[in-house]
Amino acid sequence: MFARLVGLIILVLLAAVLANWLGAQPGTLAFEWLGWQVEMRTSLAVALLVLLALLLLFVDRLFRGLLGLPAWFGRNLARRRTESGHRALALGLMAVSAGEPEEARRQASRAQRLLAAPQLTDLLSAQAAHLLGDHQAADRYFTSLTRDKDTAFLGHVGLARLALEKDDPDVALAAARTALGIRPKSALAARQVMILEAERGNWAAALPALLVVMAAAGYADDETGMILSRQKAALSYLEAVGNSAGSDTPLRRRARIGKAQEALVALPGFWPAALLLADLHEQAGSPKKAVKPLETAFRNMPHESLATRLRNLWGVNEGTAVGRLMRLIPDNGVLAAEGRRVVTALALENGLVGEARRLINEIDPAMRDSAAWQLVARLAAEGEVPDSAAENDALREAGGAPRPRRWQCTSCQMVHEAWQPHCGGCAGLATLDWRRPDGITPLINSVDETD
Repeated sequence: MFARLVGLIILVLLAAVLANWLGAQPGTLAFEWLGWQVEMRTSLAVALLVLLALLLLFVDRLFRGLLGLPAWFGRNLARRRTESGHRALALGLMAVSAGEPEEARRQASRAQRLLAAPQLTDLLSAQAAHLLGDHQAADRYFTSLTRDKDTAFLGHVGLARLALEKDDPDVALAAARTALGIRPKSALAARQVMILEAERGNWAAALPALLVVMAAAGYADDETGMILSRQKAALSYLEAVGNSAGSDTPLRRRARIGKAQEALVALPGFWPAALLLADLHEQAGSPKKAVKPLETAFRNMPHESLATRLRNLWGVNEGTAVGRLMRLIPDNGVLAAEGRRVVTALALENGLVGEARRLINEIDPAMRDSAAWQLVARLAAEGEVPDSAAENDALREAGGAPRPRRWQCTSCQMVHEAWQPHCGGCAGLATLDWRRPDGITPLINSVDETD
C-alpha cells in the first residue's frame, strides 16, 4: 500500500513537471479535418491527446467489465453455493454427533446438492443412514467411499461395523482386515480384527492386532494399560494352549513356552499361564525352570493350585514348603492376608494344625475374607478341645466378610469359578479379573482344568 502511494505521488509530480514544461514551450499545431482548419498551441494539443488516451482507457475498462459480469456473477454464485454446502456439511456432522438422524439426513441431502465433494457428502450420508437404521443406504454410501483412495479406509471400517450389526462376522472380518491393510497402525481397525479373530478362536491372528492397539494406545492411563495387559496375557496364553494340537514336538513346545512366558510378562500374576508353563517345562525335562514363574505368580496372585504345585516341585516336606511359601508373600496388605490363608489351608490339609493356627492368627481380622474365617471356624472345631463358641463366632464373621478372589468380569460383574477367554455374561474378551467380587453378583460355574 505504501509503495503504491509513493508511486502515485511520483507519477503526479512527473505529470506536473511535464505539463509545466509543455506550457513553457512555444509553437502551435495546425491541421485540417473535414474542411476545418484547426490551429492550437502545442501544449493544448498534448493535453487533449492525454485526455483522449485516458478516455479510451476508461472505455476499454468499462467494456471489459461488462463482458466479465456473467463470469463474476457465476463465481459469486459458486462461492455462495460452496459456503452453503460447507455449512450444511457442518450442521449434518453436528446432527450425527447429537444423535439426530433426520436432521443429519436433511443436511446431507443439502450438502450433496450444493457440493461437488462426494467423499465428504457420502460419509455424512452414510452416517445419517446408519443412525436411521437404513442399512441398505448406509452400505451403498460406505461402498462408494471405498472406491476413493482417500476415503477407502473409512468405507471399509463402516462396512465392518454394518456387517457386525447384521450378524455377519465373515463380511465384517474381511472389511476390517482390508481397513487394517490400508492403515496398518490404525487402532480402530486393529481392534475390530482382534475381536473378530478372537471370537473365532484364532488367537494367533488376534494377538498381532492387539499389539497394534497397544502401540497406538501407548498406555494413556492405568486403566487402559491394565485392560490391554489382560488381553495380551489372555491371547498369548490361549495361543500357547492352542499350539498343543497335533504332535508336541520340541519345536512346537518351545513355541508354546514362549507364548506362555509372554502371557506372564504381560500379567505376572496370571496363574493359569504359570501352571501351563510349569507343565511345558516338565514335559521338556526341565522341572527346575518351572519353579520361578510359579513363585512369581504366587507373589502376585496367591492361589491354592500354585502352592500345591510348588510344594511338589520343591520336593520338600510340608513344614519346609510352608516356610518357603511364607517367604514369597508380602509382609502386609490384602495379598499378605490372602497368601497366609492359602498357606494355612495347605498346612491344615497336611496335618500341620499348630502351624495352621499360628498362620491364621497372624492375619489381621479386618483383612480376613470369608474363606479365612471359615478356616478359623474349622480350626476351632478340630482343636484338642473343640470350641463351639469360637466356631460360631467365626462363621458369623464369615457371613459378613468379603468373598475370596474369583474371576470377575470387569464389564458386567459376572463371577466365574474358572478363567475363560470370554465372559459368560457379556461375552467380553479377556474381561475376567482375579479379584474380590464386588457386591452380590451371579456366579457362572465353568469347568477349566487350570482352576
